[in-house]
Amino acid sequence: MNNRGDEHYTKKAKKEWYLARSAYKLMELDEKYHLLEGVSTALDIGCAPGSWLQYMSTAVSQDAHDTQIIWFDLKEVMIQLPWVTSYVQDISDKEWVQRILDQEGIQQIDLIVSDMAPDTIGMPDIDAIRCIWLIEKTLWIYDGYLKESGKFAIKIFMWPGYDEFIRELKAKYGASNIVTYKPKSCRPKSKEIYVVKRV
Repeated sequence: MNNRGDEHYTKKAKKEWYLARSAYKLMELDEKYHLLEGVSTALDIGCAPGSWLQYMSTAVSQDAHDTQIIWFDLKEVMIQLPWVTSYVQDISDKEWVQRILDQEGIQQIDLIVSDMAPDTIGMPDIDAIRCIWLIEKTLWIYDGYLKESGKFAIKIFMWPGYDEFIRELKAKYGASNIVTYKPKSCRPKSKEIYVVKRV
């Protein structure tokens, strides 16, 4: 049963026409770390139902006519938004993703956001391990396309493998650039947390 905080964000999302309450997670992350500041090319991985896309399409600079927001998901997202191009595509399929990005003329990305998670089975340890495994299957795109000055925000669960994953990111991107944050809009009992590469 949802607590008052859960109800607040669910009602707020409906009132403000967001497809899901998760929009406020990205909103908080953006307000704290200025994720969308100076962004012209963004990628949303695992975006369904599309609330993060809704927020990004309104938060990017309104005079940035060259802005591109690309999303990949295994599920179709039934919304049309300014600057947003959609692809029903497995992000781990490197060959096809590269073809799509080449087709879009994208060589480097300013911001990558990922709120994806595997279908859970109700066993927290296994669900967390599967989440990290799923993220690791997408890291090639961070390595190959994220600008040196680029930013990202990735959802992860604080269970087995979490500490090691954070250490790996700090070693790759610099310890001072990697932070973790749990938005107030997350459900209090949830073990989810967001790993952010800031600049």
